Amino acid sequence: MRVWGIFFSLWCLLAPAVFPATERSPHELYDAIKSLRIDSSNVYRIAPANHIQLRRGDAVLSFEDGRLAFFFPLDGQITGAVFSGRGHVLAAPRDPVEKQQMGRFLGAPVLDQEFINGYLRFTDDTAGELLRQFRAANLAAQAEASVGTQWDAPVTQMNPNYTIRILFDRLSPNPKPCFYAGLEGAATGPFDVVLDAQRDEQFLLGQIHKAGGKTFYDVWTSHRVLDSPVFPVAFRAMHYSIETSISLNNSLDATASVRLRAESGTERVLSFQLSRALTIDSVTGELGESLPFFQNEGVSLQERSARGNDFLDVVLPQPPAVHQEFTLHFHYRGNVIQDAGNGVLFVGARESWYPHFGDSAEFSSYDFLLRWPRKLRLIATGAKLEEHEEGEFRAGHWKTEKPMSVAGFNLGEYASASVASGAYSIDVYANRELEEDLRKRLTSQNAEAFSFPSARFGSVATVHPVGPLAPSPRPADALKQLGKEIDSSIRFYETFGGPFPFRNLNVSPIPGSFGQGWPSLLYVSTYSFLPSEAQQRAGLSTAGQEHFTELVPYHEVAHQWWGNVVAWSSYRDQWIDEAIANYLAVLFADTKKNPDRTLRVWLTRYRQQLVEKLPGATEAAGDIGALTLGTRLNSSKSPNAYEEIIYSKGSWIIHMLREMLRQPGARNPDARFTALLQTLVTKYAYRALSTDDLQHEVEAVMTPGMDLEGGRSMEWFFEEWVRGTGIPHYRVEFTAHQTEKGYQIRGRLFQTGVPRSFIASVPLYAGGAGHSALLGMVVAAGPETSFHFVAPSLPHKIVVDPHMTLLCTSE
Repeated sequence: MRVWGIFFSLWCLLAPAVFPATERSPHELYDAIKSLRIDSSNVYRIAPANHIQLRRGDAVLSFEDGRLAFFFPLDGQITGAVFSGRGHVLAAPRDPVEKQQMGRFLGAPVLDQEFINGYLRFTDDTAGELLRQFRAANLAAQAEASVGTQWDAPVTQMNPNYTIRILFDRLSPNPKPCFYAGLEGAATGPFDVVLDAQRDEQFLLGQIHKAGGKTFYDVWTSHRVLDSPVFPVAFRAMHYSIETSISLNNSLDATASVRLRAESGTERVLSFQLSRALTIDSVTGELGESLPFFQNEGVSLQERSARGNDFLDVVLPQPPAVHQEFTLHFHYRGNVIQDAGNGVLFVGARESWYPHFGDSAEFSSYDFLLRWPRKLRLIATGAKLEEHEEGEFRAGHWKTEKPMSVAGFNLGEYASASVASGAYSIDVYANRELEEDLRKRLTSQNAEAFSFPSARFGSVATVHPVGPLAPSPRPADALKQLGKEIDSSIRFYETFGGPFPFRNLNVSPIPGSFGQGWPSLLYVSTYSFLPSEAQQRAGLSTAGQEHFTELVPYHEVAHQWWGNVVAWSSYRDQWIDEAIANYLAVLFADTKKNPDRTLRVWLTRYRQQLVEKLPGATEAAGDIGALTLGTRLNSSKSPNAYEEIIYSKGSWIIHMLREMLRQPGARNPDARFTALLQTLVTKYAYRALSTDDLQHEVEAVMTPGMDLEGGRSMEWFFEEWVRGTGIPHYRVEFTAHQTEKGYQIRGRLFQTGVPRSFIASVPLYAGGAGHSALLGMVVAAGPETSFHFVAPSLPHKIVVDPHMTLLCTSE
């Protein structure tokens, strides 16, 4: 999950202003920019009466009292300034989602505080704007050597983080301005103000924050600036050709050729994702010419950890013409294969073991050759064309049959089992032994208890070994049964998404408590290969055992459609694929008719997760933030909120849509819901699906009962459940009087826990001895809604939504 990488990488890559041409090489220019320091002869003393301000996006920065000094110019252009003294910043986002986040981090939906120091870097007209204000205020530059001395060490430390950004501005023939301010707030400590025309969301406020021994980047707000232009992508990757040789010590030596197409004809810098564990030896063009590149220049290890996967930036001699295709060749080496001990290997950098261009919605073709030690078995995405021995090694050739957004592989000393099933086949692989950490815990003779935090998979289970320990289980024992269950899940999912999109599915193990579903290749947690007794000894709670047994493998199978065929548009839309994949996995679990693992049980568990407070949190999970915040939900205040909210609330949202579209009594009650999902897979195959797109497709099939606000719109639903927070709580008061026509029931429905504008169609049932009958639907609007029904018998009580069609709690 690329949390800070989504923001920081876009800030550090690409943007601009007009600069004169230079004959210096990109690396020489990089060094010149990085070495810039404060010009002690260009210092301005600001007094409160001067009113020096900068308006950037939704923020107004006021420099009220102190000294502002510019950087030395480079080729006549000033790219930075520093400030010491007293300043003030005021910023208020317009979007309700962003206001909620500002309030969560700052205590109010507005940033309004003083700052005492500021480090500014820019490629816009900030220097000119400040100089014009200084002239209007009759301020003249002064020479103050102490300012340069004061700022020399901080500037030396901070410059490398922004040098690449400024460099690419200088290299771009179509510059787009950017502004960065690192301010030392009097109340919050250091924080950032960013306005970058190259970012999809140009405006950003946030700060680095440490909690629980970890470093987070808390995004207070990130959003588009009103009326800002939308720039087309500059390049697209058309095809990857990769040749990788894995040595006996598991390191790799590889070449990759990436065929690209210029879309804008205005850019000459390309940014690729590449693991920090790999070192680039060379990047060359089609004629073998060496191209300048920058691999994580100036990024510290701590920053790399915050950014996630690393980046490689390549500079072309000039911008290619629109629609011109060209190929870049990379030679690199390193080790992305991790050893979990006891002979268990796995690929750590699963999406960045090669120079990967683009995001989840960019689909390309792949052709790759892999060579690896003969004692190991290797599996990969795509169709395997052939495999043969080469002395101590084996070599194989894979090629994609359909476009893919990512390619991957896994390897180990595997046992395997196969299931042939008509149009596709399934190959399941398992390590012959357990990874060392898991083996130790399962064979521990220590009388002391040990704990395993299973995060969203259930509460922490504490295990006390008692009596003789059972022998360690063998993951390979689960192969055949797991293969059969995965085959069953594919057949089940084909009802909703159409034919399985690949000819073969490889299922491979990975240490830890997570899984991933790459195109035709699953990475499934070792826990899913273990029997429940071993899972319990390993520290999983009962809920955790059920999760790894009933959901994890099948959730990843569902991603073969939802993620690998239908992609997401941005981090704000990733919830759709995760929610649909998880809900379908829950529906598949429900088909097994296990009373402890029914749809109702899972929905109850997810609802409980949303109304409970996460460890260390001050609010319930359902109040942390909207689904459209995506990975931004994880922060120093809620490190695991993404998983807690996206899967639980997302599944409930898909369930509510299914229930609203449901036709009770029909031959196929889910016909409309099934048609909706089939439309999504067909219409958005191999491209991005956004939240707005989903709303549009739901509106195309909505029923009259879903039109709560009129106009055949589902805006109410998406605003409240997808872009909103909170879980409604309902309470009913009623009276009943017998009449000639039956019992006249009058009452009030009270709604709390959500904004006053929240509306919902709430089913009310007359509860009796062992049964309930629908009285009707009440559209709850605001804190209190009156209702009136006539019932044939006297209800002992009125029950709110006993069939769980609505995410809510009630008394």
